[in-house]
Amino acid sequence: MARSTTHLRFESKSLRALSPFALPLICTAQLMATLDVTIVNLALPAVQRELGLSNSGLAWVIDAYTLAYAGLLLLGGRAGDLAGHRRTLMIGIFVFTASSLLGGLAQDSTLLLAARAGQGVGAALATPTTLSLITTLFAPGPARTRAMVAYGGMAGLGITLGLVLGGVLTELASWRWVFLVNVPIGIMLLTTARRVLPESTGPRRRLDVPGAALGTGALAALVYGVIRAGADGWGDLTSSIALGLAALLFVVFVVVERRTAEPMLPLRLLAHRTRLGAYLIAGLLFACLYPSFFFLSRALQDVLGHDPIEAGLRFLPIGIGVLIFAIVTRRLVHVSGPRTLVLGGTAATAVAALSLVTLDTGGSYLTLLLPALVGLGAGVGTTFVANAAAAMTDVAEADAGIASGLLSTFQAVGGTVGVAVLAALAASRTTADLTERARTAAAHPPSVIGEALMSGFVQGFAIAGGLAVVAFGVALMTAPKR
Repeated sequence: MARSTTHLRFESKSLRALSPFALPLICTAQLMATLDVTIVNLALPAVQRELGLSNSGLAWVIDAYTLAYAGLLLLGGRAGDLAGHRRTLMIGIFVFTASSLLGGLAQDSTLLLAARAGQGVGAALATPTTLSLITTLFAPGPARTRAMVAYGGMAGLGITLGLVLGGVLTELASWRWVFLVNVPIGIMLLTTARRVLPESTGPRRRLDVPGAALGTGALAALVYGVIRAGADGWGDLTSSIALGLAALLFVVFVVVERRTAEPMLPLRLLAHRTRLGAYLIAGLLFACLYPSFFFLSRALQDVLGHDPIEAGLRFLPIGIGVLIFAIVTRRLVHVSGPRTLVLGGTAATAVAALSLVTLDTGGSYLTLLLPALVGLGAGVGTTFVANAAAAMTDVAEADAGIASGLLSTFQAVGGTVGVAVLAALAASRTTADLTERARTAAAHPPSVIGEALMSGFVQGFAIAGGLAVVAFGVALMTAPKR
């Protein structure tokens, strides 16, 4: 296929000759990248004990990954369009795998944090490339629908399965296997990708260096400012400076992109109603899901007293729900269209998140938590599949990478902002609750502290559910009928 401004050029393999292993490979890469968003969470206490990290240092085990990942997603998406999707995917997997090995072998906190940042860089290159490969390698119709279902299922499953594996590996082996488990998977992907995936390259054009620098700087400043504010308070001077810098860089970024002949981010991608709605829905849902998982993992361990493996296994219904409803969505999407599915998925997520407000220190898993987890799995499995397809609506093949990078960026930033803001609000509620109780008691027995913690978590669940309700409203206004 000849080069043009709207079509990609493929290596000798054509779409018809596409290997049957192409989709499993792409989905495995997506699963590996999304696993690490949550797999470390339940291993944090063990990491802190062995490496002697402070509480602030421990937070950076999560934040170093988030900062690198969210900050570089736009650049990673555009890199696939310019350098080739397969090549960019392989570079991302290599960086991610090498960083995972370094993290698993780290003997001090400096190496561990460097490894987490490296994982974020690798994931920022690999994650947007997986969706762009599906869009460019699979022709519109049943083949692409099946691929989108698999992609959406892996995106949701990876986040929830990470919580399960994190607890199991930490309890049965060591926290180091939370990182080392990626190494054999990464090696397998690297050795097979060149034989399974055809290379695809976009039209010849230059990298928009000013746009890349401004976009990356703006996202990094935003994520850092939010992380810092969540830990040190929203009046913290450093976080205020970072957030102000992010706003300034975003304004300059938009001005530069409007005037650049070959921008890193064509602003027309955000002018499409359906696509913009899909991006907003993704950001809002991740702002709901990440805090919900964060509060649940803490409630199960810090309040209800479960060990990491017990806490992790209790998240299994979400993963099962994701798989089942992703398959159901594949069968329904041609009948009902994506609108009904996105509306149903966001509604299920909202109801499930809001139902968590009934959780208390003596709540039953079967009657209270299990139905909510199944509902979250249903909502995630349904929405991710239909919304991923909506996010790529009418995207030119030459812009597939940056379009999928935008989707990943909204997800990452939404999740980061959601955790930072809701965790800060929950902590404030817990502190206020303990202060109120201190007026009537000289000390805080463990039961009182647990009740205060749960009070903060419940407030977080309520706000998270509200964000899912807003996502439902966005879907009502923007989701396409076909």
